[in-house]
Amino acid sequence: MSDLPATRQSLLLELGRRSDAAWAEFLGVYEQAIYRVCRSKGLQDADARDVTQEVLAAVHARVADWDHDASGSFRGWLLRVARNLSVDAIAQRARGAQGLGESGIERLLDAQPSRESETSFELELRRASFEWAARKVREEVRPVTWRAFEGTALEGRSAGDVAAELEVSVGSVHTAKCRVVARIRERVAQLDSDTAPR
Repeated sequence: MSDLPATRQSLLLELGRRSDAAWAEFLGVYEQAIYRVCRSKGLQDADARDVTQEVLAAVHARVADWDHDASGSFRGWLLRVARNLSVDAIAQRARGAQGLGESGIERLLDAQPSRESETSFELELRRASFEWAARKVREEVRPVTWRAFEGTALEGRSAGDVAAELEVSVGSVHTAKCRVVARIRERVAQLDSDTAPR
């Protein structure tokens, strides 16, 4: 998990104090990542949303008492909660729909390798971190600057095509892209600024 931003210690403290701003930031980064992990486990949309809410409720209930020494990294703990609740939902669905019994549920549990779950969560967290940072930066820059970034970096179009569309120079497109990329990196680094233990 070394290439992922650490969850800031100050964010965890503010979550424990029930700060609305901290919860908004937390949800902006983690909610979609948790949901996508639930979906990747085979949960349908409604079930994945329910499990995501259960995970968030667990965080809300326990974050004030969360102890790095006892629980390991915050993200590791969060992943365990998400994985366990997903597996519970899958098992519950399997019992209700198929009546699999003990051996069927064990097969479902065995089909959930923990390293794969960690890798999936890392990918989803990275994606969610980028999306959160991009939303923030989009609000901070001029529309033409964002459009230059979006056209080249996200859509993969040439700087010349984007420049012609926006009626600006190719150099302006390159500059805008570089500025937006730098600001997104800064925003992602904010998630890492207090470098809490992972």
